[in-house]
Amino acid sequence: MFSLFKKPEYRRFNLQPRYWDPAKEARIEREKRIKAELGIKDGDEQYIPNVRGQFRQEYEKRKSIRSNNGSAQTVRFFMILILLFIAAFYIFIKNPEGILRFFGL
Repeated sequence: MFSLFKKPEYRRFNLQPRYWDPAKEARIEREKRIKAELGIKDGDEQYIPNVRGQFRQEYEKRKSIRSNNGSAQTVRFFMILILLFIAAFYIFIKNPEGILRFFGL
């Protein structure tokens, strides 16, 4: 079919994944740190700490602790709340006149 205007082509997303080995990266980082501490020169490379990776690891660790702690507190809170409601219901069933008198009704 004939058209006066050119239609734009679809954009394509072309992601080429790279292989990443966290164990190898950690090992190389550890070797660099040890060599820097011992004063061993290995070419012109200067030791640069991996602060970004350390922040990420610490964040993940604290996030898991926080999520586990929060759920335990929530369960504990609801259990105490249920027990209080059961106790209040039991007291009201045993002595409804005393409770009503206490509240001035």
